[in-house]
Amino acid sequence: MDTITVTPKAAGPMSNSKQPKGKLLTGTSNLPQILYGCEHLEPLFAERRKVLVQQYTNIIQTIHERHNIISQTHRSSLNGDGSPVLTIAPTYMCLQCVGVFTPELRDEHFEAKKHAFSVESKHGCVYCQQCKDFIYDPMLENVRLLQGRKKRKLEETMTPEDHRLVAQHSTFAPCRAIGLRGLYNMGQTCFMSVILQCLIHNPFIKAFYLGEGHTSKDCDKESCTSCALDEIFTEYYSLEKTEGYGAVSMLLGSWMGAQALAGYQQQDAHEYMQFILNNLHLENGGSDSGVDSDGKAADCTCLIHKTFSGKLQSTVTCDKCRNARSTIDPVMDLSLDLRFQAKKRKLEKDDDGGADKEKDKAFALDLRDCLDRFTAKEKLAAAEYTCPNCKTQQNASKQLSIKKLPPVLPIHLKRFETTKSSSTKLDTKIAFPLTLDLYPYTTRARSSSSSSSSSTNTNTTTTNGSTSPNPANKNNSSSSIVAPPQTCPYELASVIVHKGKIDSGHYVSYSRKGSDWFLFDDSKVVLASEADVLRAEAYLLTYVVRSLEG
Repeated sequence: MDTITVTPKAAGPMSNSKQPKGKLLTGTSNLPQILYGCEHLEPLFAERRKVLVQQYTNIIQTIHERHNIISQTHRSSLNGDGSPVLTIAPTYMCLQCVGVFTPELRDEHFEAKKHAFSVESKHGCVYCQQCKDFIYDPMLENVRLLQGRKKRKLEETMTPEDHRLVAQHSTFAPCRAIGLRGLYNMGQTCFMSVILQCLIHNPFIKAFYLGEGHTSKDCDKESCTSCALDEIFTEYYSLEKTEGYGAVSMLLGSWMGAQALAGYQQQDAHEYMQFILNNLHLENGGSDSGVDSDGKAADCTCLIHKTFSGKLQSTVTCDKCRNARSTIDPVMDLSLDLRFQAKKRKLEKDDDGGADKEKDKAFALDLRDCLDRFTAKEKLAAAEYTCPNCKTQQNASKQLSIKKLPPVLPIHLKRFETTKSSSTKLDTKIAFPLTLDLYPYTTRARSSSSSSSSSTNTNTTTTNGSTSPNPANKNNSSSSIVAPPQTCPYELASVIVHKGKIDSGHYVSYSRKGSDWFLFDDSKVVLASEADVLRAEAYLLTYVVRSLEG
């Protein structure tokens, strides 16, 4: 495990409001005099200012004065033939050569040529590959606003309102302010720190708060945990610091929000996650009514429900009449039982002749085993179920499935068990993948699996388990056509680990930043490998959907 060593700069002024993201020079103009769009543009301007400005001017003129086919055509990378391809999506024109690229090819071009700056083809905005963001440069912005024609001062094209907006928002963001900071332990607060790190590195939560979704200045609620989270994002993404941060406002807001959290005793991270998500739901426009203005059932549209809310379907089928009844319940996470699966694997390993490293690996419990059992059919005795169709008690089967998948799915592995007499922790090793396909556990997948096995007279089953009409029923059907397999890939984003005993342990977490993984241990942040992550004794896993399209 490699340690990130960074020499911190002198701490800047602290403030509860949004900090300026750059270095401004004070001048006589009403408009802040920003030196450069970003720190990576400065050395390039020092070497080739005239050439770059002329190249940018040519690109802007191409966008506004020539047919848009030119700026929307790039060279294909398929088969290496370099044939021209027209696209309706924005392309990127390199500011340092004459290439036109899609976002994917732009990234490859940067890796190959180290050309960091490109111009977006729709509006002419400059993108910095190293900042991973669009940048505002006063000289290039003047060219863009004038569409590459005559030279005029930028202030002549802007209104007083424009000056005010630029002064407030168009400032330089240090590239090292990327959210990689630890949280000081303020007395058994590691349970809070690991949940906050997961939220900070959640792409949907981050986009909301960095997009001014909730600001402290616009909120008058006392001890607001959403304001506290906004302050953390401000600190993490606008100030170039590497030391830890004391989340005092969040701790006080948590104490005020739940009496059970007050004090310095250790708490359960999963319970704290449920608390903070409910608090953020209420503080960001969420409603507990669950009905719309017409009195009909409605889904909450707050940030938290848009990000975490899924639906679980429970279907009970009578063994006698096959009558099925389904109920749908909202869920914010999945809690998977480990004890039954752990006992089953232990018996299998004992029957196979004891323990060695290879057998331990072969009989390791897998997250997908737990999901299989979670969505498997469960037998109900007649004493537990009364069939509404038969009007009598009947044997039945019950099955859970995921009716609606959320964009972000936390999975809780139930390692702790508390009874009246004792509390125990299950230390079973659980293997989990970096990419998890959740489609097999959905209602659609379970329903198609059941219907395909029971309808063989009218349907044929394809190689991927989906059903298609029997070829005998249609003259023009082809039995060789196989539908592509359906998948719902989710990428691992965070892992929370509980170390030690149930009453005296410590929480740490892993979170992914781009393609890199980092270990967060209170105020310490170190680079970690994928192997480190996959070896962790997970307690909470967070998976994020790979794509929202389709």
